[in-house]
Amino acid sequence: MTRDSVKIKKAYLIANTRSGKGLGAALPEQAQKICDELGIHLVVYSTASAKDEFEANIRRAVQSASEDDAVVIAAGGDGTIRGVAQEAARAKVRFAAVAIGTFNFFARNHNLPEDPEAALRLALTGASSPVRLGEINGHIFLINASIGLYAKSIREREQRTKIWGRNRIVVIVSTVVSLFSKQKLLHAEFESEKGTARFDTPMIFIGNNDLQLDNLAFKVADKLKENKLALILFKPVTRSSLFRILVRGFLGKIEQESDVHSFGVRELKITTRRKSHNVALDGEMFHMQSPFAVQVSQDPLLLVVPSDTPTSDVSQ
Repeated sequence: MTRDSVKIKKAYLIANTRSGKGLGAALPEQAQKICDELGIHLVVYSTASAKDEFEANIRRAVQSASEDDAVVIAAGGDGTIRGVAQEAARAKVRFAAVAIGTFNFFARNHNLPEDPEAALRLALTGASSPVRLGEINGHIFLINASIGLYAKSIREREQRTKIWGRNRIVVIVSTVVSLFSKQKLLHAEFESEKGTARFDTPMIFIGNNDLQLDNLAFKVADKLKENKLALILFKPVTRSSLFRILVRGFLGKIEQESDVHSFGVRELKITTRRKSHNVALDGEMFHMQSPFAVQVSQDPLLLVVPSDTPTSDVSQ
């Protein structure tokens, strides 16, 4: 699909000023300097406000951008970027990301600059290209959605990082500790274009990010090139088996594990015995009701990307 290279005259920056160990606080000033240089009018919203007000600001920014043919820029971690991207995709407005979080899987997957100033300049001068999004019960996700053990680890990780700080070592150690806690099985039925199947599993993981899946050594990442989402399930395993799987994952051999099931799906209905679950979307927690309707979103994200990034195939 041809990239949209319309020159913009206005930009809306939604910045998590607390992200990036101080980097976030400097973003509005950096953005203003570049906008002054380029003759672009800048409107800034901060995430420091209460949650309801912040979400209302996102909607205001996206609505204004759709009327002004402007770009909406989300600056922060993957969770902040997801929240803004959801509204931008639905409104079909040009969207850009400045990633200053812990892992930044979304930005790295789409070759966005790691330097905030370079990312801001790209956001204001680059062309947009459609990017596939995942969706579960009406909520979009950029990287992954998970139910069960992995979602539990995300919730516990957030509690620990409030005490020990948010850095990669704390996040990784916290996640591993949670994964070795007592497992509760999900009794679930899966309906997709492949048919119906039932699994008892400690974790349901739905991936939409090549980089993360490759890092975890899941070869199902190839399915994303077919405009599918990656469904990954674990069989019930002992702690020693889980340790073996994690080690093989670090060695890039997890696909050899018979304890892991992986599939590519475009649409999926998941029905669990329990009526509701905590669901983690790109590191943020949501409470949702079963059944879960999972699909490739019909609204791709019009993401501003570097000129040398391959055009995404988001055909339905």
